Amino acid sequence: MSFPRTLVTFLLALLALLAFASPAQAKVSIVPGAARGGDTATFAFRLANQQTATNSTRLEIVIPQDKNIAFAEVAPVRGWTANITARPLAQPMRSGDKTITEVVDSIVLQGGSVGPGQFEQFLITLGPLPAEGMLSFEATQTYAGGRVEKWTGANAPSISLTPAGAADAPPVIADSNNGNDSGEPEVAAAGRAGSGSEGSGFPALALMWGALGLAILIVAVVGIRARLRAQQPPAPEAEDEEVSEVLRK
Repeated sequence: MSFPRTLVTFLLALLALLAFASPAQAKVSIVPGAARGGDTATFAFRLANQQTATNSTRLEIVIPQDKNIAFAEVAPVRGWTANITARPLAQPMRSGDKTITEVVDSIVLQGGSVGPGQFEQFLITLGPLPAEGMLSFEATQTYAGGRVEKWTGANAPSISLTPAGAADAPPVIADSNNGNDSGEPEVAAAGRAGSGSEGSGFPALALMWGALGLAILIVAVVGIRARLRAQQPPAPEAEDEEVSEVLRK
């Protein structure tokens, strides 16, 4: 098989993969998916709409009852409103020099709309995070037609927490403000949450589109070179042999 034909085969296979691949198995995901326990950090909660004929209009995120997070802050997103609900603690706890009597219970994001095949992300600062383990959120996604889907258990959006003393704990935060409106963010529980350290998250689908673009570029370059070679005049040696043959005759 020739090199150009191999490239075309690769390109067609990649297009088929993109056509049948979904953006993610879960429709609600978190970037980054890991953080250092005990820190206050910012995460991008991504609401994806994999439906084909209806918009997604509401997202509710519930903090586990056995995990206490004293502070939450939601960066503003154009068209969306955030409402943070707190729950009282049976026993007050200390956080730095503050006494905490209530913690974050749930965060509701609504008023906006996510079209079919699209996603919206919400930058949410949480802290202090639990010391270690897995922080899993019950997420409820609502659609314009009234359909409701819940993401719990193995499908719940989660954050893996590394103990504070562990080496190579992951950096945290996800993205810019995604074109959001400026303004005062929604803050909950005992006060304004501190900002986390910065990092990045890169969707796997973007890597696939990058590979597709590279393959298209290579195919174009190979095609141009083949056309140029076809248009080149015969080599001088061939012309000299033809003249010598005529003279001999």
